Amino acid sequence: MKQNRPTNTVHSKNRDGTFSPFLDWMSKACEVFRSQSSQGDGEFENGLPLHEISSNLAPRVPSANQTAANISSTERLFLLLCHDEGRYATRLLQLDLVSLQTTSDQTLFKLLRRNYQSMRGKWISKLSLRTLAWIKFVHFEMYRSELVDVRKIDDIPPPDHVEYNYAPAPPDVMPPIGYRHMMHLFHNPECAGIDSICLSRFPKKLREQLKCCPTKGVNPGWGLQFVEGWDMRKTWIIIFVIFGLGSLVVAILLTIFEKSMQDAFAVSAYMATMATVSIGFVQALLT
Repeated sequence: MKQNRPTNTVHSKNRDGTFSPFLDWMSKACEVFRSQSSQGDGEFENGLPLHEISSNLAPRVPSANQTAANISSTERLFLLLCHDEGRYATRLLQLDLVSLQTTSDQTLFKLLRRNYQSMRGKWISKLSLRTLAWIKFVHFEMYRSELVDVRKIDDIPPPDHVEYNYAPAPPDVMPPIGYRHMMHLFHNPECAGIDSICLSRFPKKLREQLKCCPTKGVNPGWGLQFVEGWDMRKTWIIIFVIFGLGSLVVAILLTIFEKSMQDAFAVSAYMATMATVSIGFVQALLT
């Protein structure tokens, strides 16, 4: 019988008593790895690069758009709008910004413009000599009849008020948004863009609509007010057309056909007077 000779394996030695080439290669690789690890102690910690660890641990500050989106996705937000009704009464409109999908300044001012036009009506807006002059930040009181009494202008809730949300709190300046800039965005919503700067600065009622206190009969609130004024552009156009061109045309026609300049201008004066009275009468009916 033949005796089996042991074959060379990774654990056997060569004839000269040294380790196999494979073990020599492994030992050199370990030495190279240890030398590189000692040189890179300043760049690695727990097997991870320090620049990656620091970037993961760095606090992330949410933007205004992210803050508004997070708040809107968790609870309801109501924008409270005060608007005139009749000569002296002021009513309250509460817009649910979440259900109306108001997520940017552009959609916000489109919503304000659409609701203001629906409040006044299509024909009243065209015939009336009054128009929206300003949008104000106001503090008001709500009564049982759902009428509101505006108590203070250029006012927003205290920063620690748990029923309202806005940012930054407290605001850096008052009012949080300039009135001329706000009116420009109201008439040109496309200029507002996709940011939510104005949306975050407007005071918004949290969770539920504002209701009158059953015991006190009144409940304070904060929001915006539509302030109306005379539409001077429309007023002067009407005055020029009726008083100027109208009376002048009548005077010329009467002079040509009646051959009496004195009678012609007497009729023109009467027309101008009646035009003034008529404009005042129509305006009294619409206010």
